[in-house]
Amino acid sequence: MAYTVRFASTPADHDAGYALRRDVFETEQNIPRPLDRDPFDYSADHVVAYDGAGRCVGTGRVVRIDSRTAQIGRMAVAKDERKRGVGVLVLEALERMATMRGISELTVNSQIPAESFYKNRGYVRASDVFLDQGVPHVLMRKSLVR
Repeated sequence: MAYTVRFASTPADHDAGYALRRDVFETEQNIPRPLDRDPFDYSADHVVAYDGAGRCVGTGRVVRIDSRTAQIGRMAVAKDERKRGVGVLVLEALERMATMRGISELTVNSQIPAESFYKNRGYVRASDVFLDQGVPHVLMRKSLVR
């Protein structure tokens, strides 16, 4: 299936991404809703992916941490679209956005089941396992400097 991936530029894009995050984090993973949204959502660059029917099936954001570092986060893919390349497309778009913003290093707090996804795309584990909202994660890093 073909997907359209774009930087979220309209309120409808943002709402679609937030709705998908709610479905994945709140409903599927039982993460409390107030913890899904945070103040970084207002300053982050967001990406959304739509299927051929116009349904939002992927989302993510990149948040600047300092002049050279940004954090990838809130990556979510609709359950019925996983393992079809949506996550890769979203991550690539987020990395392009970070590069355009002059970022040289990305970090991500990866849930343990997603660690290999990031590792296969050049991210390296940089921490022991820690809990975030009761979910095991590891910090991973990737240099964007080539």
